[in-house]
Amino acid sequence: MRIIGVDPGLVNTGYGVIDVNGRSHVPVEGGISKTKAADSLEFRLAAIYHDIREVLEELRPNAMAVEDLHVRYRNVKTAIIMGHARGVVVLAAGEAGIPVFHYQPTQAKNLVTGSGRAGKEQVQRAVAVHLGLPDIKDEHVADAFSIAICHAMMSNSPVANAS
Repeated sequence: MRIIGVDPGLVNTGYGVIDVNGRSHVPVEGGISKTKAADSLEFRLAAIYHDIREVLEELRPNAMAVEDLHVRYRNVKTAIIMGHARGVVVLAAGEAGIPVFHYQPTQAKNLVTGSGRAGKEQVQRAVAVHLGLPDIKDEHVADAFSIAICHAMMSNSPVANAS
């Protein structure tokens, strides 16, 4: 199974693609869709959509795991803007016929690091170790890989498969 994990954001949308073979998770590709703050919202969302769509067409994942909206945004406007970024990512998956699974960041952090409150650097180190990489320099790519790993672990869980 091939899974793409996505950490949606308006400035940086990270993605990480892994192949799952039993309990083995092999990194395929990770990257970022970057937008410019000077661009209008519609052009930024279009850029994210096109970048993710291109990755989906090229790497053909079987499933997408996307980071859910955080519950602690300081203001409503931030949550709405993040929802827009998530929306275009999910749209790209729907258009490609790829099922989407949603995970809280704390759930992915807990599964990958052992703590739902792990910091960015701890997540980066844990994901790199888990995937056998020397390091992961970008926090958005690390978060995206952690979401993909989370889905791989949850979809192989007897608890998840019992329902």
